[in-house]
Amino acid sequence: MMNEKTIVADALNSVNNGLKSLGDMISQTENQQLRQTLIQMRNETETCQYELFTLAKTKGYYHPAEKAREDEIQSIKSIVSQLSMGSQGQSTQGVGTQGRMQ
Repeated sequence: MMNEKTIVADALNSVNNGLKSLGDMISQTENQQLRQTLIQMRNETETCQYELFTLAKTKGYYHPAEKAREDEIQSIKSIVSQLSMGSQGQSTQGVGTQGRMQ
């Protein structure tokens, strides 16, 4: 039998995967009526995801990543700026962190 922590983690993973799929579908949908329906579904799913995130954090199941230092933020801004100007020589490997379930 799964405990509450495992259930919440599984639910968050499922919702996050669903959000990614909805984003992909929205960006590839030409039909405006379908696009609006998918956007509404994404918005509702984001609300659900935030509620699950809040529950996990409140119960101590989830610990957000440390906040980025100012030098890290400036480094990312510089990389993004270079990439947006067509420079593909920079690597973002290892940059940024994610929170984790514990």
